[in-house]
Amino acid sequence: MASPEPEQVFQVDETPDETVVSKLAAKDSNKAGNDEQGEEVVNILELGIDPTSTETGATDPDNKTKDGNEEENTENLVVKKDRKKKKKARPARPQVDPSKVPERPPPQTGTVFNIWYNKWSGGDREDKYISQTKAEGRCNIAKDSGYTKADNIPGSYFCLFFARGLCPNGKNCNYLHRLPTVTDIFNPNVDCFGRDKRSDYRDDMGGVGSFMRQNRTIYVGRISVSDDIEEVVARHFAEWGDIERIRVLNSRGVGFVTYVNEANAQFAKEAMAHQSLDHNEVLNVRWATVDPNPLAKAREQRKLEEQAAEAVRRMLPPDFLEQLSAGALQPAKKRKM
Repeated sequence: MASPEPEQVFQVDETPDETVVSKLAAKDSNKAGNDEQGEEVVNILELGIDPTSTETGATDPDNKTKDGNEEENTENLVVKKDRKKKKKARPARPQVDPSKVPERPPPQTGTVFNIWYNKWSGGDREDKYISQTKAEGRCNIAKDSGYTKADNIPGSYFCLFFARGLCPNGKNCNYLHRLPTVTDIFNPNVDCFGRDKRSDYRDDMGGVGSFMRQNRTIYVGRISVSDDIEEVVARHFAEWGDIERIRVLNSRGVGFVTYVNEANAQFAKEAMAHQSLDHNEVLNVRWATVDPNPLAKAREQRKLEEQAAEAVRRMLPPDFLEQLSAGALQPAKKRKM
């Protein structure tokens, strides 16, 4: 008995431009019918048509599989973009309007004006009137800090006018607009602003400082006496770096602030000069003299050694530090001559 013919077969319409499958082949339970359909499938493959392709709509008329794959690929791309997306550093903003910066000569603090150094010389170094005048600007690290042209140049110095809150250049400044860190190391004969130090301090303990010793303590005078004077001093001076120690003489309105890093002390001295705390006072910020206490000298020496060791540790690769901490590195043996 002959097997029944299948209900539907592939019908291929060949046109000069393209070949389109118009009907789908239905499965047949009969073996003979399946063989006949198999011959037609082979002919379709010879014509270059993929029965499982979703482009012709043969197996997926609604194109659900293709759309689903596109959605999954789009989601994967979005996830990858989110992973690669990093927070960009913001540019430093101008602290003052450049068009409103007045061009005025330096104040007369001496008797003779030196045209080569563009400043006065001779006479008293400290002007009583200027010391009582409040600073025109103040730096706000949270809002003013950002990247400048100096970030791409290794060994750049910090902006002195940025520390005083008066830099009009912003991101176009040739100096750094941020706080100093432990890794910012400069020559002992200059400060973090690139100014040359002297062999000895001035009589009033002002100015750049001396290169004969590392001074991390600044003197703060003319503080308004109040019950929370220690908290006020700590809050205002902690903005400029990590503080190691604060000592306040409540009865005299005087304080001594010691920073962990010398560069932060240099930055804080310029940033808080002639500034006010919570009251309308005008601070007198100077370098502190050497503490005659033997315990203070020992503490300072120990701190300098720890700071030097930390700076060297930061410069070494992490793998070497792990081996060093594990004791895997052995000292090289000396050769016998």
